[in-house]
Order: sequence, then structure tokens, then C-alpha cells
Amino acid sequence: MEQMRISISELTLYIVLINTVLGILFGSFPLFFGLRMKNRKYGFYGFIFSVIGGAILGVFLSYPVAAIFTWLILRKSFAEEDSNVVDVNENSNENSVEDLKNS
Repeated sequence: MEQMRISISELTLYIVLINTVLGILFGSFPLFFGLRMKNRKYGFYGFIFSVIGGAILGVFLSYPVAAIFTWLILRKSFAEEDSNVVDVNENSNENSVEDLKNS
């Protein structure tokens, strides 16, 4: 059997490529949620930073970056939904009080 030999530079290249693919995989989550929740800026930044972090430190950096940006996107979208609900309730209460005063 013939042995296969890989140089250190080839091994480093393969590791960086595999980690970059993992960064793309993890970065697709904030990108998806960013596009879905109409927060493209955080989605795009999460994708880019996750790919770069994946190339540098692999899963140890790409996963936390993707999780943080996904959390930021979801937190902002839920905060906007909560503020819309409060506005609707405040307006309906004001109208009902005015209706009671006029009658």
C-alpha cells in the first residue's frame, strides 16, 4: 500500500476551507432570519463575520457569532412587534374614552 503524504501547508489549506464552509453554514442562519425579519444589515453582517470567524477559528468563532447576530435580529423584530401592539392598544383606549365622553 502506498502512503499518502500531505504537507503542512496543504493541511492548513484544507482545514481553513472546511472551517470556511462551516462558517457559511452557520452564517446562513442570521442571513435567513435577517432577510425574513426585514433586518438585512444584521443578517449580512452576521453572515460575513461568521464566514471570517469560521476561516480563522472554525466552529469556536463562527457558531457564537451566528448565534449572537440571530439573537440580535430576533430581539429587534420582537421588540418592534411589542411596540406596535402597545400603540394599537393605546389608540383604541383613547378612542373609547372619547366616545364615552361624547355620549
